[in-house]
Amino acid sequence: MRTLLVTLAATALLADSTGCSLLIAGLAGNVTGSDGVALMANMDKYDVDAIDVVFDGTPTHWCPGESRSFKVVAQARDHKKNHPVTLETATEFATAKEKRGKMDLIEFAMEGRGGKVSRGVFTADYDPFASLLGYDVRAKYRNDPSKQAELHFEPSYACIGSIGASGATGQEGQSGYDGAEPGQGGSNGGAGGDGGPGPRVQAYVTIVRTPKYERVGLARVADGADGITLFDLEAGITIYARGGTGGRGGFGGAGAQGADPQGAGGFGGNGGPGGNGGDGGAVSLVIDDRYPELAQVVRIDVSGGEPGYGGDGGYGGAGGPAPERACDSCDDPPPGPEGTGGAGGPGGTASGRPGISQVLFEDLTHSFRELPPGVQLRDDPRRVTAPPAPAPKPSGRKKPRPRR
Repeated sequence: MRTLLVTLAATALLADSTGCSLLIAGLAGNVTGSDGVALMANMDKYDVDAIDVVFDGTPTHWCPGESRSFKVVAQARDHKKNHPVTLETATEFATAKEKRGKMDLIEFAMEGRGGKVSRGVFTADYDPFASLLGYDVRAKYRNDPSKQAELHFEPSYACIGSIGASGATGQEGQSGYDGAEPGQGGSNGGAGGDGGPGPRVQAYVTIVRTPKYERVGLARVADGADGITLFDLEAGITIYARGGTGGRGGFGGAGAQGADPQGAGGFGGNGGPGGNGGDGGAVSLVIDDRYPELAQVVRIDVSGGEPGYGGDGGYGGAGGPAPERACDSCDDPPPGPEGTGGAGGPGGTASGRPGISQVLFEDLTHSFRELPPGVQLRDDPRRVTAPPAPAPKPSGRKKPRPRR
């Protein structure tokens, strides 16, 4: 009782001095918030029998870089009423009303393998080689560490759709100058720069073995791009060397306020035009000659870059201040008219031209001699083409003599 009185007294003091009554209520757990709605559940009132971690959609597989929210569900027993209850954690952005009777996630120690747990969300590592064995999420009830739950997810690579590089995005156009003198208009924005050309990308593709998969795709890019990734053999992958997107046009300058009194505001400058897209690059794709079927699932994209957007027009300036009333009973005179806003700039006029590509089939043993730990080249033999059938032997029969 003494502790409760001290807590309530401290709460009242802090609420009066800092206005943080809602924050203190959230920490206390059994105090109502400013809207009169009880906040988080007081876990001292319950005995927890078991907990579970529940994800949206109940996934069984997880992609690198994928994020999903979860909640912890507890099967508990109320001390006073002595009957079973089911409790769950509140989401990060829940309102005070939505938090009513919910558990606070800080009641649980959360761990993630192959990713990180933060505020009710598990995010897998973007590196597909960091978690070849899959992903795990574990929750442990802090008041009773024997109550814990763990979920395992198999790795999936179906979400990895592409690898490569694009040309540089064109430089954004310079913004127009704002009007400096009363009623002066803003200047127009500058043109966006053209996108850069796509790079030259050398790509190698094969099929490998991992701890979880006997057959999974592996793609490596070099020269104009640098990277290596696994990919799903059904979903396939795209090797790209696209042209850069055109730069956005510059913003129009803002008009200045009108002169005093009642001067017209300056007009806004027009936005600058967007730049054109850069030309596509070049891709040389080499496929492991043991797996010619990869040509059906590995795509190439050397498209030109998209044109850039036009810049926004500048704001018109405010009208000049209104003069004083001519008499006490007179209406207030209006201020000066606002300046007109500038027009948005046009987008770039052209996409970049497509680039070039080629596909080759070679022995890639040397190209993949060094692989990430846990990844192995398969030892599938090369397909031997059957030799052509021998030419038929002559029958040995003599040609009949022509009759005379």
